[in-house]
Amino acid sequence: MKANKYILFFIAVFIITLFVYAFPYGFVGTTKKPGSTVDGCVCHGASNTPSVSVSIIGPDSVQTGTTATFTVRVQGGPSVNGGFNVAAFNGDVNIVPGDTMVRKQDGELTHTHPKPFSAGLVSWNFRYTAPNSPGTDTLYATGNSCNNDNLSDGDLWNWSPNRPVRIYNPIGIINISEVAEKFTLSQNYPNPFNPSTTIEFSIAEKSEVIVRVYDISGKTVSVPVNEILPSGVYKVNFSGESLSSGIYFYSLIADGRYISSRKMLLVK
Repeated sequence: MKANKYILFFIAVFIITLFVYAFPYGFVGTTKKPGSTVDGCVCHGASNTPSVSVSIIGPDSVQTGTTATFTVRVQGGPSVNGGFNVAAFNGDVNIVPGDTMVRKQDGELTHTHPKPFSAGLVSWNFRYTAPNSPGTDTLYATGNSCNNDNLSDGDLWNWSPNRPVRIYNPIGIINISEVAEKFTLSQNYPNPFNPSTTIEFSIAEKSEVIVRVYDISGKTVSVPVNEILPSGVYKVNFSGESLSSGIYFYSLIADGRYISSRKMLLVK
């Protein structure tokens, strides 16, 4: 009887080892999303470790039905190889086209194989498509930091803080022309303004476009544009009705590349 117990024990260990290491691609269902099937990345440790920092980086607001790019970043721990799992409560998460390091399963994203750390961190980009109704969505992530010795001893993992994303209805992006030779950001008009003004910009080629408005301290107060737009000239209305009088700035970013910033004055 005792021999049978030992045999069963070693069979169980073998199965767990085979499950974890013979299939080094990632797993889903490990985040804090309600209904997740696994309580964290338990293959790499029984519980989460605060020394591993997992964060979701991206815009605070996304327009209904549009797509924005986010990043999962893992720091700390052994910092040799890392893996991740990301999920959204209402929206949809997808692979950045051409990225072979990420795969989708059951509506969530994970790695295809462990990714090496560089300069103390490892990260993965992904695309998030917002629901068609305004409100607040939540992104969830789990990341692990492994020593790559094919054993679970010494591997660590943690959850990211839940990442809220404000989902808003468009305020009216108007396409003025389908022809644009370069990326530009024009001076808003009128300026000074109260309470609304128009921001005009041009996009030389199809890009993920962000127009961000921030106060003099650098705090973002609005994101009037955050979506993929085809080449063309556009204008968008910005309302400062909920803001105090003062100097504000707005910037244009296309595919993560800073284009330009300008200053505007709200006078009430």
